[in-house]
Amino acid sequence: MSRAARFTGAFGDGKHDFQLNIAELEELQELTDAGPEEVFLRVTEGRWRVADIRETLRLGLKGGGMEPLRARAMIDRYAAAGALASHKTLVSAILAAAMLGAPDEEEASGETEGESDRSPDESSGSQTSTKSGALSGSRRRKSAAAPSGN
Repeated sequence: MSRAARFTGAFGDGKHDFQLNIAELEELQELTDAGPEEVFLRVTEGRWRVADIRETLRLGLKGGGMEPLRARAMIDRYAAAGALASHKTLVSAILAAAMLGAPDEEEASGETEGESDRSPDESSGSQTSTKSGALSGSRRRKSAAAPSGN
């Protein structure tokens, strides 16, 4: 299953779509000299840099469908000095969605990962390799008495 990792979040003048596709992730990596997980850790652990916040927001807006010039104007207006730390939660969510998928995507599919009505044996097209034995709660059979050497 392909996961779009797009979600809607509050930023600036309202709610906007955010998404980091491969192109945006590569640009973020170049601009921050770090991969997405490292940027995520820096933001969540309080070691963030200005570009970690501003560029994740800008590229998330761009990947979410906003025109690049409008995304830049939004960042200049709403992610200016003095307000950067207030965007940590949103930036973390944008990065997490890019790495793991958006939170509402599991619900939309109707089945969460690993959840199924069928057993692994039923899901697989191959036969089981072991015989099914007695249930673990049943009594053991006594073994035949070994002949004594006397």
